[in-house]
Amino acid sequence: MIGIIVAGAISFICVILSTSIGVNYFKTRNIGQPIQKEVVFHDHKKGTPTMGGVFIIFGTYSGYILSHINFWTIGAGFKVEFIDINPVIFISLSLGTLMASVGLIDDLLKVRKNRNLGLRARNKIFLQILVAAITSFYFYYLDYSSTFYFFSGFGFEVGFIKWIIITFLIVGITNSVNLTDGLDGLVAGSSSVSFGGILIISFWIFRHPEYYSSFMNNEILDLDLSILISALAGSALGFLWWNTNPAKIIMGDVGSHFIGSMFPIILISIGADGLILFFCFLYIFEALSVIIQVSSFKLNQKRIFKMTPIHHHFEMSGWAETTIIVRFWIINGIFIVIGLGLFYGDWVLFGN
Repeated sequence: MIGIIVAGAISFICVILSTSIGVNYFKTRNIGQPIQKEVVFHDHKKGTPTMGGVFIIFGTYSGYILSHINFWTIGAGFKVEFIDINPVIFISLSLGTLMASVGLIDDLLKVRKNRNLGLRARNKIFLQILVAAITSFYFYYLDYSSTFYFFSGFGFEVGFIKWIIITFLIVGITNSVNLTDGLDGLVAGSSSVSFGGILIISFWIFRHPEYYSSFMNNEILDLDLSILISALAGSALGFLWWNTNPAKIIMGDVGSHFIGSMFPIILISIGADGLILFFCFLYIFEALSVIIQVSSFKLNQKRIFKMTPIHHHFEMSGWAETTIIVRFWIINGIFIVIGLGLFYGDWVLFGN
């Protein structure tokens, strides 16, 4: 339990301090965010330092690794010792970092070309699918069941399709988070709360291994997973300090790809595939608005929204940016509570 608190605290502090340095460094190097020309109401954000996601990743690794250094043992007093890191969970973090590298390449190309277009769409999706497929194979290697679990006690056997679904979910949620990252603090704030909700689930699972071992790899049934999630939540919250409106720095694709991939990686690893719908509802909602808009225009040459993702629709409807952000946070929080309720309901029905 102490390790969970330490991981979150270290991550939070590391991100706040490193981002402060990064903001000044990026400004001196003119590493700023190009703005999509259609989004004229964001002209004031042009040139805001970008690629802040590297500090989220740095903070996550710092909190996760440093929390494994023990300086005090009850009964033994002061004693420095290094607690072993769970390799399975560390590889999961590494896979999220691999997806973040795709976003980093995209960000670097945007900065170098000074435009809001980095990797070509087909190249970007190819790299995303490649990383997602590697991750899906990793779950297969860990001998995960081919049952798609909506919740731990309820699922359907889907066979080989399970690994295709995992690949699709990782790519889909990654891009959904990327689309949502258009307002100051929207992703940083919502993801910190979502990871907080998942932290509750992971700790509950750790305390009840006799039931949940049927739905996940036994090596995931470790306090290390909760420590990692705490580090993720602390990093996102620390970044929000600088990313809140008006943002001093933007997380960029490197940050949205890292956060977006870690959600499905963690939820799938604990056998809670269906809970992605609730803990990532806000991001799915934003992505669906784009799909609906594009489909409507291609079929009927009509636009349903003034602009997508849908947060831009509300901006063009006269809503203040902070109003949209807070209301979207509220919606995100409501669905997190529903997800937690369904998770606990599953335990009540099947776990006892």
